[in-house]
Amino acid sequence: MPFKDLGFAQRTRAYDTIVRRICAAVFLACLSCAAYAQSSVPAVPATSEIPKLAPVVVTGVLPGPALWKVSKGDHVMWVLGLTSPVPKNMRWKSTEVESKIAASQAVLKSPSLKIDVHTSFYFSSLMPSVSRMRNNPGNETLHDVLTPELYQYWQEQKAKYLSGNQTVERMRPIWAGRQLYEAALKHYGLVDQYGLEKTIYKVARHDGVSIVDTSYQWMLKDPGGTVNALSEKSMNDQRCLRQVLDALDHGLVQATVRANAWATGDIDTLRTVFSQVQQDACLSTIDDSQFAKALGIDDIGDRVEKSWIAAAEHALDQNHQTVAVLPMHELLAPNGYLSVLQADGYNVQAPTE
Repeated sequence: MPFKDLGFAQRTRAYDTIVRRICAAVFLACLSCAAYAQSSVPAVPATSEIPKLAPVVVTGVLPGPALWKVSKGDHVMWVLGLTSPVPKNMRWKSTEVESKIAASQAVLKSPSLKIDVHTSFYFSSLMPSVSRMRNNPGNETLHDVLTPELYQYWQEQKAKYLSGNQTVERMRPIWAGRQLYEAALKHYGLVDQYGLEKTIYKVARHDGVSIVDTSYQWMLKDPGGTVNALSEKSMNDQRCLRQVLDALDHGLVQATVRANAWATGDIDTLRTVFSQVQQDACLSTIDDSQFAKALGIDDIGDRVEKSWIAAAEHALDQNHQTVAVLPMHELLAPNGYLSVLQADGYNVQAPTE
């Protein structure tokens, strides 16, 4: 999956959305399910590399990063990179992006996965509750499914951010980690970046600019059977929970540094942070789990990428000017989405070039 720069809470919320929408499809006839495959957690560098003292979160009116430029001839696409989380009390000075949108013919949405349902009708009695999906199979608790050492670690961090919350004890580790992570974001003055993306689309609608859905559509033929099967399956998600706990144990330092760098437009720091990204255990949990296998999803990252690239190249060919949104990682990675466009003959220019 190509979205490892985004936050843990966002990715698990995306998967939770898939579950909710599948359940809704079981309840209603032919209900379309949609969920972003981009999401959450800051990937965490090796523990030894993280200082103990967390930086202060920036506030005020802040510019965000400059735009990347993709072009061929006199056709141009301006690309804004987003990351998550961002400072909660930041006011984004979006003047540059707004002016680019106003002069464009289209705005491309961020890459995503959209699940559609091939079905005629399912009775509500077939619909399992969402809690069955979110909670551990067999009514087990985190005490039952975690190793003693990891459970102790969990209890220490839970006491800081979710003290007194007993509902979370029945959740699968990846969802329990999400609840803890979201509480920690609030504690440190950070928030997921949904508001920024919504602002872009709101400006486009105000200016009458076409908003292009770039999602890859996945057809799910038997939502009822799929959800029932998933509710009984375990996820190999203890490594994911440990990664979240490690991040919280060090005050979300990397997430805060990255949030500040995005808000202030510090591309050099963003490059440094993303170059240190380690393997994301939360990402691999979803990609490689029995959940993904039960849904019939394979190579979804490649499929989502190809869908966005196709939409981008079509926009560049048809429009004089376009604005697009991408995860920041895809702008900075040597093998990211923009590298694909460059290999296809488009000129790519970073803000510092």
